[in-house]
Amino acid sequence: MKNLTHTLLELEDWCRDSSVCDFCFGLNKASYQIRTRNQANNKILSNDFICESCKGRFENDELPKCERCGRLRIQSDIEYLTNKVICRCIKRKENTEEKELPSLPQQRESMSAFYERQINSLQEQLNEAEWTIEMEREEVVKFQEKSEEWSKRQKQELLDKIKELEGEVEKLKKLTPQELVDEISRLKEKVKQLEEKNGQLVAQIEVKKPLSWLRLRK
Repeated sequence: MKNLTHTLLELEDWCRDSSVCDFCFGLNKASYQIRTRNQANNKILSNDFICESCKGRFENDELPKCERCGRLRIQSDIEYLTNKVICRCIKRKENTEEKELPSLPQQRESMSAFYERQINSLQEQLNEAEWTIEMEREEVVKFQEKSEEWSKRQKQELLDKIKELEGEVEKLKKLTPQELVDEISRLKEKVKQLEEKNGQLVAQIEVKKPLSWLRLRK
């Protein structure tokens, strides 16, 4: 009866509070369940609870097994008065030498075993999806923080500009009509000078273009 399969199943939240690990000392809360099944007749032999720490030992094949039946050894197998390990197969007087049916290459698996594998696969996909969602959430939070920072900066720049314009308006209000006319004339003259300077620069650029083209042809 050593041809056994051990399936790891994650416990529901409501079940974790009342479940204790069967593989370590103390009262460590269990997070998973290990279902042991006989491959020959598909019979469930045990449902043991396991904590996060012992789960790592299980995955590394470090948990001791009964040499007679192949079950995983749990703490209740130890008789504390004699400090002897007595497996459940002995306590229940199981016939471990019972002839097993041969496993055929195309043997149809039971629905329960199929669903157990499906559950494990879906759990892995769920864990991966939760990790992806968490990463995307962090990116969204970062983007929102940058957007808020940019919005605050733009708002402050706009307030500063409004304040500056209000100051200019107050300054213009204090001018006499003649001073206001003179100020407008001065600004027009300044704009005219800037336009003339810009025209001269454009003309210089146009003159230089043919010279550069002739140099390239030579």
